[in-house]
Amino acid sequence: MEYQLSTEELNRVISLDAEQRYEYFVQAVADLEEIWILTDEEGFVLVSAEEERCIPVWPHAELAAQWIEGEWQHCTAKSIDVKTWLDKWTSGLIGDELAIAVLPDSDGPGVVVTPEELSETLLDAMSDKD
Repeated sequence: MEYQLSTEELNRVISLDAEQRYEYFVQAVADLEEIWILTDEEGFVLVSAEEERCIPVWPHAELAAQWIEGEWQHCTAKSIDVKTWLDKWTSGLIGDELAIAVLPDSDGPGVVVTPEELSETLLDAMSDKD
């Protein structure tokens, strides 16, 4: 069964600063073992941040869905299980020279990391919970 964020938790996460959202993201993904992205008919959505092309990622469908408006109203939130992310997406993003915008908000892209850095952080967090 899919985890559902309460309104209180959603508001709490939104109020965190970029660094706190990054830590929240890592813990939530380690616990729930999925990452959410936005897709459209052409593939996954990219944003520009810190002079890099980035794929924005979220730990919950509700957080990703907040971005489905305006120019992105045609998008759909899609989950990727963390094993697939680590096994396939990390190397694909490296090959495409893309960075990752972790839990962006209306003020900015959140923490921008390399695919390698996010993978290492996630693997550490996941091994800590075993």
